[in-house]
Amino acid sequence: MKSIDVIKKHYLESESIITIGTFDGVHKGHELVFKQIKNYTNLLPVVITFKKSPKDVINNNNVKTIYDIKTKEKLINDFDINKIISIDFDNTIKILTAENFIKLLKRHLKLKLLVIGEDSTIGKDKIGKKNGLGNILKKYDCDLKTVNIKRDDNEKISSSELKKLIEMGKITTVNKNLSRDYFIQGKIIEGKKLGRELGYPTANLDYSKEIVIPKDGIYETISILNNKKFLSITSIGNNPTFNEKIKTIETYIIDFNKNIYGENLKIIFKDYIRGQIKFENKEDLITQMDKDLKKVSEEN
Repeated sequence: MKSIDVIKKHYLESESIITIGTFDGVHKGHELVFKQIKNYTNLLPVVITFKKSPKDVINNNNVKTIYDIKTKEKLINDFDINKIISIDFDNTIKILTAENFIKLLKRHLKLKLLVIGEDSTIGKDKIGKKNGLGNILKKYDCDLKTVNIKRDDNEKISSSELKKLIEMGKITTVNKNLSRDYFIQGKIIEGKKLGRELGYPTANLDYSKEIVIPKDGIYETISILNNKKFLSITSIGNNPTFNEKIKTIETYIIDFNKNIYGENLKIIFKDYIRGQIKFENKEDLITQMDKDLKKVSEEN
């Protein structure tokens, strides 16, 4: 369905407060925006989110996201926002000027107040706070509210920067900037059972190929299985000791021994422990895994 038709399909009867953006990762800057639109109890909060960044679509960049669209919608919904409209930045949206986009939101979503980041712009003519968006909104009996999306140190929080940090394995820094600790989730699938041979049976995660993945290495993690939390250690990489070629995400859940194939697993990343190492033999690998387990157990 064309994105303009998706918006029309969500026709509203009551006046709304709307924010628009990609909101990849749902970081603390986005959190400020969502909390802002919840402050207006007389208006229905609406989030219009692009499935991929308009900038990446325009530049034809096949860029991966921090979270897939369903996960992002769930994270936004956790702010008690129930009206989430996910759209593609397709030609029906690309061609709209800022004024035509405002007219669309006014007519079909009863826009009363638009909330965007301080430096954000809308429309193919890139209109924002500094070049007349407020005046356009007034023509349609609407108002503009901008939010300063910055950290305590006054640095802007950026989804693209957070993706770089994830790929560098800088998990503690990432977690300081997200609204909740970074995680990956998916179904547990059958692997080659290499961990079981070593005395460390692992859950092999079937993860989305659309998302960024932390750099290869060993991580301290928390695993959520059937709403229960377990301390765990997660390995990302291609098992160089066994000369494997395929990158996997495998989690050893501490003090846990059940068959959980087909179950949904959420892995919350807490810290980077070490990089991947190609060991000379299985015994050396087991010795290192014992050290990793001791380190994580002692810290918790």
